[in-house]
Amino acid sequence: MSARTPRPRTSLVAATAAALIVAGCGTTTVNETGNDGLELAESDTSPLDDGEIVDASTPETTIPIEGSAADLLPEIGIDMSRLSAAINGDGDEDATLARIEGNWAAIQAEVQTTHPELVNSIQATVDMARTAVEANRPADADKAFSLLNTLVDAFTGDS
Repeated sequence: MSARTPRPRTSLVAATAAALIVAGCGTTTVNETGNDGLELAESDTSPLDDGEIVDASTPETTIPIEGSAADLLPEIGIDMSRLSAAINGDGDEDATLARIEGNWAAIQAEVQTTHPELVNSIQATVDMARTAVEANRPADADKAFSLLNTLVDAFTGDS
C-alpha cells in the first residue's frame, strides 16, 4: 500500500478554522482611567456627590407643613392667586402647584371632619389648578382661585 498524502481539502478546512479562531479574538482596549475601557458619556452632566448621582432640583430639606385649615386655606388662596401669572411665564408654576397640593394634603382630613360638605369642592379647585399648570391654561387657574375664595369664605363663615 502506498502512503496517503493528506488531501488538500482537509488542509483547507484546518486553515480556515484557525483563521476564524484568530479573527474572533477582538482587541481589548484599557484606557488610562482604569475603568476597563468604559468612558463617561460626554452628554451626562449629572452632578456627583461622593460617587452618587444627585438631582440638583431636589430641595435640600423637607419641612413638614404645619397649621390648621384656618391658617392654610388662605395660603392656598394666595398661591392660587399667583398661579395664573406663573403659568404666563412670570414664575415657577410647578413650585406654586406643589405648595397648593402640599397645603391641601396637610389640612384635608381636618376639613373632612369640620366641613365635609366643602371637601369635594376644594379638591375640585386643586384639581383645576393642576390642570391649568399641565395644560398651560392660566384662565383655569383664575377660575380655580375665584371658586376657592368662595369656599374659604364658607369655611371661615365670612360669606
